[in-house]
Amino acid sequence: MKIVRLLMVAGIGLAVVALAGGCALLRKGAARIVSPVAAELSAGLMHQNDVDLVREGAPAFLLMLDALAEAHPENPAVLIAAAEAQIAYATVFVDRTQKERAKTMFFKAKTYGMRTLAQNRRFARALTGSHEDFVRGLTAFKKKDAEALLVTATAWVMWIIASSDSPAALGDMPKVLAMMDRVRVLDPNIRQGGVDLFYGIYYTVLPLGGGRDLDKARQHFERSVKIAGADYLLNQVTFAEYYARYAFDRDLFESTLKQVLAAQPEVPEFTLMNAVAKMRAQALLAQADELF
Repeated sequence: MKIVRLLMVAGIGLAVVALAGGCALLRKGAARIVSPVAAELSAGLMHQNDVDLVREGAPAFLLMLDALAEAHPENPAVLIAAAEAQIAYATVFVDRTQKERAKTMFFKAKTYGMRTLAQNRRFARALTGSHEDFVRGLTAFKKKDAEALLVTATAWVMWIIASSDSPAALGDMPKVLAMMDRVRVLDPNIRQGGVDLFYGIYYTVLPLGGGRDLDKARQHFERSVKIAGADYLLNQVTFAEYYARYAFDRDLFESTLKQVLAAQPEVPEFTLMNAVAKMRAQALLAQADELF
């Protein structure tokens, strides 16, 4: 299996890291090895269709990426792979009653992301200034940085949601929005409509009278689904879970989720996320009477 081969290569990479402690030349060689390994491990997992297998194996995967991130604290590929793994596990596998655990994982992902972004000196200087300085600092990023910005903003907003009882955490939201606005400028269609998915959720969960706008939310969700295409199911599930539920549209909720369950997408790199989407769709349908 591809994933087994990748884990073997990763093990070799970790051995090189362990042996490279006192030699700059070896450390550079290790960095060249672990960067593609970290990315390929994440890509390999995306081809898995056994969600239970991934759930059981994910903790070891997370520990491995954490070790790589600590050994290579300035390697963007490793840091972003580690951040994404934390976000994915916390989102998919951590029970919603385990709020503190999820919060810890999202914060770690945010830390990895910010460590990557802070390698841009102009942005790093802006971090100690005002909100206006922060926004100006974001203009230092180019299209190649959009992925790191998106991952960091996603981790940050998920940490804020998990820390909803903290006024200090909620006070970070303007910075997250500024970061996502920069992503929208640089690469609006990135990651299967990830920017529009973010804004769809954002405009849905805001309080009534405090910015909630279901019309805007639906526009963003529909655009995210269009960008993602029919072979990527997670955006459709999110549309049902957030927009249809908050709009009290049970018919839309059920028809969208049933459509997801009936779909037979054939894109290998979406295999795991589509399996997760179907699992989530089934669970939401079972909760329909409670939600409506």
